[in-house]
Amino acid sequence: MREGTRPLLAALSFLTALPVGRGIGERDLRRGATLFPLVGAAIGGLVALVAWGAAHALPAYAAAVLAVSTGLGATAALHLDGLADVADGIGATLSGSDPVDAMRDPRLGAFGVAAVALDLLLKVSVLTALVADGFPWAVVAAGAVSRAAPTALAWRLPYAGAGTGGWTGAIRGRTVVGAVAVAVAVAVPTAGGPPAAAMILIGVVVALALGSWSSRRLGGFTGDVLGATVELLETLALTAVLAAR
Repeated sequence: MREGTRPLLAALSFLTALPVGRGIGERDLRRGATLFPLVGAAIGGLVALVAWGAAHALPAYAAAVLAVSTGLGATAALHLDGLADVADGIGATLSGSDPVDAMRDPRLGAFGVAAVALDLLLKVSVLTALVADGFPWAVVAAGAVSRAAPTALAWRLPYAGAGTGGWTGAIRGRTVVGAVAVAVAVAVPTAGGPPAAAMILIGVVVALALGSWSSRRLGGFTGDVLGATVELLETLALTAVLAAR
């Protein structure tokens, strides 16, 4: 494996279901964090391409369902799973229970079911409207912007998960700046300046909200928090683009 490709392969392994993680270490993943938005743009491009292509033969809603399903397959639904677990954790907090126990429970609770259902319904509905007007370039931009947020959380918060998250301890501010720069470089030409700015603003709000909750309730961030941030930000970013039309 060439040294120059290891960061990109690490980013692909972390964010997708592609089996390219053999021989990848924590150092590679730290270096690859800057490329997270690039991988997100590729996933968004795949979703957009499926939606646009399917819309030539199917109603826009059916095309959007196929496209969103393709995105779930490409990521093994990792981000959606994180959203479900975090939603259950928030639900446990509201009822006075321990959010950690709720998030570790393999069973999906009412809050998790509701969060997943509403997220998918909103994303499919928004994509239906976007693909009706042509190639949905905003999906590429949202994919890029949403994958920049995890680097910011990993930089500002300690890792509180039970898995292998030691690589995040060495994330520095320059990594976040690099990831944001890549996201902006993708989002501006694909979505346009004002929509890209709106996406970044939403990214800040989502990251602050989930980061604040996880810091207070979990003692830091977990893989589920990162996944929830990506999923929620991607859906809300697309919604903002549609609302601004």
